[in-house]
Amino acid sequence: MMDSVALSCKVCTSWQGLLLTVSLLTCWLIPTTSQLTIKSVPPIAVEGENILLFVHNLPKNVKVFSWFTGARVLKSCEIATHVIAVNATVIGFSHSGRETLFKNGSLLIKSVTSKDSGYYTLRIIDATSRPEIIRTEFFVHSPLLGYKKHLTPSRLTIALVPPRVEENINIILWVFHMPKNLQAFAWHKGVLPLDHLKIASHSFLTNSTMLGHAYYDRLTVRNDGSLLLLNVTKNDTGLYTLRTISVDLKLEWAIIDVQVNSK
Repeated sequence: MMDSVALSCKVCTSWQGLLLTVSLLTCWLIPTTSQLTIKSVPPIAVEGENILLFVHNLPKNVKVFSWFTGARVLKSCEIATHVIAVNATVIGFSHSGRETLFKNGSLLIKSVTSKDSGYYTLRIIDATSRPEIIRTEFFVHSPLLGYKKHLTPSRLTIALVPPRVEENINIILWVFHMPKNLQAFAWHKGVLPLDHLKIASHSFLTNSTMLGHAYYDRLTVRNDGSLLLLNVTKNDTGLYTLRTISVDLKLEWAIIDVQVNSK
């Protein structure tokens, strides 16, 4: 599945993530000049939640990338392979129906369990047919005392309007199933909640909205969380993340992949 995809999870924790429930250890077998890395998002999760293995700095000359369970590149362990030239994804033997690949090489695993703990391997092949391999390891833990496992998944989703985006048009990141009793929500470009990546934030407690410096003159934020972005350019291509926090400190988030095409 390589369409613009929204994903969501719900974590019973504060913004700072004080509950340590997932440990991420990353190692790689790539040349020292490469900066290809994988990061687990969110950095904390419990059984039943979603994990995104976010790929940083996928080389531009990559033609094919594949994900595998375990530390070895075996056909029997293949989750999925994506061929960039034809924008096609082939499902492998280890695909459980819970995995989604993104165009930047990242892998989403929904509703993780302790059985999902272990190594995951990403293989990329560039225009010279030279493979590079990077491995990551994560551990999923059961909820700790005082934190309940969510029995139902978050319904928070995002739709892209229009579904095909061209340069210099206006688009809406339309939010559905916004949680009730919210303190605030925030949008970021990418998946990391860093200040310099913040697009906008809204506080229901003070009924105030703050916009990121790069979006002052071309962004409108609605109370339902939706974004109107004016005059998009190729620089607007990428992942967009919406995070919400309720009055009882429950966090939900959703991600959508926006691709801006030339006219």
